[in-house]
Amino acid sequence: MSSNLQPNSATPTRKRILELDAIRAISCLNLLLFHFTWVYAHKYGFTSPLAYMFPYGKYGVQLFFMLSGFVNVMTLIGKRTTSDFLVARCIRIFPSYWFCILLNVLLFSFIPFFGQDVTLAATAANLSTMPKLFGFENMEPVTWTLQVEMLFYTFLVLMTAFGGWKNTLRNLMVGTVVCLTGCGAIHWLKTSWPESGLGGTLSVVEQLFILRNFPLFVMGMLLNEIHKNRGNRWHNVLGIVFAAIVFHVVDVRGHNPVATAMLFGMLAFAAWGKIPPLRWRPLVYISSISYTLYLFHNNIGSCCINQLQVFGFGPHVSIVIATGLMIALGAATTMWFEAPITRFLRARYRAFKSGAATNSGTATAGSKAGA
Repeated sequence: MSSNLQPNSATPTRKRILELDAIRAISCLNLLLFHFTWVYAHKYGFTSPLAYMFPYGKYGVQLFFMLSGFVNVMTLIGKRTTSDFLVARCIRIFPSYWFCILLNVLLFSFIPFFGQDVTLAATAANLSTMPKLFGFENMEPVTWTLQVEMLFYTFLVLMTAFGGWKNTLRNLMVGTVVCLTGCGAIHWLKTSWPESGLGGTLSVVEQLFILRNFPLFVMGMLLNEIHKNRGNRWHNVLGIVFAAIVFHVVDVRGHNPVATAMLFGMLAFAAWGKIPPLRWRPLVYISSISYTLYLFHNNIGSCCINQLQVFGFGPHVSIVIATGLMIALGAATTMWFEAPITRFLRARYRAFKSGAATNSGTATAGSKAGA
C-alpha cells in the first residue's frame, strides 16, 4: 500500500490550472440547477409552474468523472506513496461527508417534509460512503458519486501496486473491455433469468467494479497521458475514442454522444489553459467551496425552497434565495469546518510520517552500530 510510485518520483511543483478548478465549479452549479428545478418539480412540486427547468444534471456528473480521471492521476503521481494519496483523499472527503450525513439525520428526524425514517443500519451504511453496496439508499442522493469515486481510488491504488503504469494504455483498454463485456453479460443474465434472484447480486457486482462509469475515468486518465507526453499521442487519442464509444454502449442514462464530445473538448482545452473566461474569479471561488456546496445543496436546499414557498415566495424567487443560502452555507462550512480540520489532519499526518521516518532512521543506525 505504500509502494513508491515509479512514474514520477521527482515530480516538479505543478502550476495550478485555474480552468480545471472552474470546470469543477461548473459541474457543481449544473447539479444545483438540476436539483432545484427538474428534480424538485418532479419530486416535491412547485406552487406554480417554472418558466424553465434544467434537466441536464447527468452531464455535470459525466464531466466530473472525466475531470476526476484527469486530476487524480496527477495527484497520485505527485505523491510519494499510495498511502499518502489515500490519506490525502480520506482527509479531503470524510470530515465534510460525515458532517453532511449528521445534518441529514437531523433533517429526517425533525422535519416532516422529507417523510423518511432514520435507522442505525442505514446511517452506518451511509457513513461508509457506499450504502448501495449494503442495500441502502443514499440519505443525500447526490452522494452516490462518492461511492464511485472511492472505488475509482481503489482502482488507482491497485494499478500502482501491480505496476499498471508501465503500460497505462494497454491496461486501461483491458479495463474498458471488461466494462463492455461485463455490462453485456450482466444484462444478458438479468433478461435471461429474471426470476433467478441474481438481480441484486449482479447489481452489486456492476457497482463494485464501476462498470458503467469507468470509461469516463479512462477518458480523463488518457487525456492526462497526452498532457504529460507519456506514451504515443495518437494511440492515447484512439483509446479515448474507444472509451467514449464503450461508455455510450453501456450507458443507461441516455447521454448524448455530441454532448460527451463537447464536454471532453472543454476539459481538454481547459487542461491546456486555453479557455481564459474560465479563470473568472467567481467561478474559481465556487470551485474552492464546491465540495461542501455539492454535499449540502440538495436536501437542505430543497427544504429551504419548500419553506420559502410556505412563506409566500414564488418558485423563481425561492430558487434564487435558496441558491444564495446554499453558496453561503458552502462557504461557511468550508471556511470554519472543512479548512481547519483539513489543516489539522494534514499536520498530524505529516508529524506521524516524520516521527516514523525518524524512528526508522534511529533503528537503522542502531542496527548498523550493533553490527
